[in-house]
Amino acid sequence: MKLLDQFGLEGLSSQLSNGSKRYKIDARLESYSCKMVSEEKRQYKELVSRLNSDENQESPALYLGSSQTLRDLYEMTGQVNSSSLSPPRNVCSGRKRTRSETSICLNDSTSESPSPKFPTSALSTKDLFCLMSTLNSCFGPAYDFLTARSDEFCLEPELWLVKHYISRFCSIYVDKYEDLAPHLWKVIGDEIVPAQCRIYSYRPDHLSDPYSSGCLASFNYFFHNRCLRRVLFFSLRVLNDSLVDDDEDELTESNLY
Repeated sequence: MKLLDQFGLEGLSSQLSNGSKRYKIDARLESYSCKMVSEEKRQYKELVSRLNSDENQESPALYLGSSQTLRDLYEMTGQVNSSSLSPPRNVCSGRKRTRSETSICLNDSTSESPSPKFPTSALSTKDLFCLMSTLNSCFGPAYDFLTARSDEFCLEPELWLVKHYISRFCSIYVDKYEDLAPHLWKVIGDEIVPAQCRIYSYRPDHLSDPYSSGCLASFNYFFHNRCLRRVLFFSLRVLNDSLVDDDEDELTESNLY
């Protein structure tokens, strides 16, 4: 995996990381080539050998976890619909959203219904290694993500769902995210063409992942474009120690005058 120089992504990472007066944010927007270097070829062979040994078969099934985006949207709205995934009408029409449309209705079930079952899927060993190597390139060498389980990764069903979730998430933690969003998705579109991508997310086991500790909230998305042989990694973490006391803010401001 090779980190590709993209100044637009670097600038957006900086804007997001410094985009809040109340929260300490660690944002990463990085683009990687999927071409393996010599060391990664060796690591890939070791991963294949380990997986074959663990599963005691030549082609182990690598099952992904269920969509984390759908789960999080369900927690936000209490409603999920996996049978008719389509964006709200205002996404296409541009008209002002009504209150009833503010929460996406993703299912016919009501908030009183039991939590729905989310479908899972599988992926190839090479694609799994690509996701793991992206994390290693971004966060390593302090932690080896080649030990991650396949079910800690999820295949997301729709681009518009991912964009909607990122918008809701960032609107909470990033000041004036709505003003930044058009430029953000323009740069991402130019770099990776999201409509041509398979989109994965990563939600680690909090007991084994060192980056989960000290984290108030986070998301990790991979936009994998096989035609371009490229992965764009979009990660945003809100750190636990980032809350700023309102009284301290007011006191500081009063001392300035």
